[in-house]
Amino acid sequence: MKATLALLVALLWLPTAWSADHAVVLIYHHVSDDTPASTSVTPATFESHLDYLESHGFTVMRLSSILEAIDAHRPLPPKAVAITFDDAYRSVYTEAFPRLRRRGWPFTLFVNTMAVDRGYSSSLDWEQVRELKRAGAEIGNHSHTHDHLVRLRDGESAAEWRQRVTGDIETAASRIEAETGAGGKLFAYPYGEYSAGLEDILRALGYYGIAQQSGAVGYLTDLFAVPRFPLAHGYDDMQRFATSVNARPLPVRELVATPSKRRLDDVERLRMVIDKGDFRNTQLACYSADGKALPIMVGAGDEIGIAVDVDGIGRPGRNKVNCTAPVLGEPGAYFWYSYQWLQRNPDGSWYDG
Repeated sequence: MKATLALLVALLWLPTAWSADHAVVLIYHHVSDDTPASTSVTPATFESHLDYLESHGFTVMRLSSILEAIDAHRPLPPKAVAITFDDAYRSVYTEAFPRLRRRGWPFTLFVNTMAVDRGYSSSLDWEQVRELKRAGAEIGNHSHTHDHLVRLRDGESAAEWRQRVTGDIETAASRIEAETGAGGKLFAYPYGEYSAGLEDILRALGYYGIAQQSGAVGYLTDLFAVPRFPLAHGYDDMQRFATSVNARPLPVRELVATPSKRRLDDVERLRMVIDKGDFRNTQLACYSADGKALPIMVGAGDEIGIAVDVDGIGRPGRNKVNCTAPVLGEPGAYFWYSYQWLQRNPDGSWYDG
């Protein structure tokens, strides 16, 4: 009788404990006082971020567990979050790892293997990577060379580009497996740059594609362009952090960019079809990367049609549009969606950096 009662209690508990359909992924690089501000948070700031997660009841999960649940449309716990680090910098080991280990929290480390193989002073060595893995860290692929993988080299054909980039990703996978025994199918795009061609390569290799533009992850998320909220100086204060971790995915069911350049070159207009949610149509707003409000046209119906005029806001480099809507009844929480495209220089050459 007691066993039956316990089972009934467990079954009643599961839908509420595992009932969410979304999660948030965070991206850090350096956790240090003396590294470039544009890619760093201080150890004190990082500690305050972790304190917030702990005191506000967040569940910190492995990124792969979140994406596999999203992919299969399985429920997640409320307030699920994944913590990720790109580039395998030494401060992850010296500063971030001790703070995460004290809390027993998992995290994902994306390794560009050439830097580790060559023993760069700013990078972890393989023994440190192995120690992190033994302690529960998830090791992801960040390419071998950390090159701008979307770019064809001078005189390179599309087939040659595909062979080179596939080899780069597979080399990194081989080095990670040889040194740590880790497999896995998480690939973080170097510089956050991706294209339809690069997505096709990941699809053939069986990877999820992890990007860097902001946004939450949900059942409609493109799993070859998984958004992450970047945390670095200027974007790491507690208000920004709270906004990030409490975000929900804006339910964009369909998106068409005009003209259609498959994530490359100039974009003039975005057209989206958005499912209804806990927000009002009139509260939808879209912004350029520098925070400028963009003209939008919003339709109504069972699905919301929205057209965003982005003509003229693009510049050589990585461009994005953020579309948000406040969550009804939850002050400070937003539905969020970002679209990124890459734009070359007017003469067709690639931008620096």
